[in-house]
Amino acid sequence: MEAFPATPFAEEGLEEFRPGSDKGKSSKGGGFQSMGLSQAVFRSIMRKGYRVPTPIQRRAIPPLLNGSDVVAMARTGSGKTAAFLIPLFEKLKEHSTTVGIRAVVISPTRELALQTQKFCKELSHFISPPLRFCLLVGGDSVEDQFELLAANPDVLIATPGRMQHILLDAQLSLGRVEYVVFDEADRLFEMGFATQLHTILATMPSGRQTALFSATMPGLLADFTR
Repeated sequence: MEAFPATPFAEEGLEEFRPGSDKGKSSKGGGFQSMGLSQAVFRSIMRKGYRVPTPIQRRAIPPLLNGSDVVAMARTGSGKTAAFLIPLFEKLKEHSTTVGIRAVVISPTRELALQTQKFCKELSHFISPPLRFCLLVGGDSVEDQFELLAANPDVLIATPGRMQHILLDAQLSLGRVEYVVFDEADRLFEMGFATQLHTILATMPSGRQTALFSATMPGLLADFTR
């Protein structure tokens, strides 16, 4: 797997991790119990059956918990979903009665978004009041998705095309977003979603925390990441 140069991102305060990187080796033996997780999130992780963090989880979770933006190179099946969801849950803590989306996970396909939604429910099992999740993907009724949005979800899991459509039709505000994830970002760009991603980002606060996970780093994605 090829990795992109770390220097341009490090200069802008981004944490960047690559397979084979020495960064994070000092915490190689650490488990989830050493990450300072809340009891609700830790119990949910144990219930899911996770015992030892994968390399990407060991390297990405601590800086995300500390509020850093993270760019990570990770293959499918490496444990990346938990790597960005665990810090998301720690940041949000519980359902907020204040109206407004607080976190967004953008996936390239319906199938991946559905998988992420399943992980959200499993890894937040003991959080109370429970976090609310809203799935925005093509193939589902727009009217049903409007109803889900009316229930004041904390987290949106969405594909770019449907999300942009809903933003326009429902006049959905993303002004309270604190945390955004681009999952399989190289596929997002390969599938031609660059324009939608820039449009969606423009509606979010500049101070949001951002995590980008990708298997590769083509030039267009590197420019977007900067």
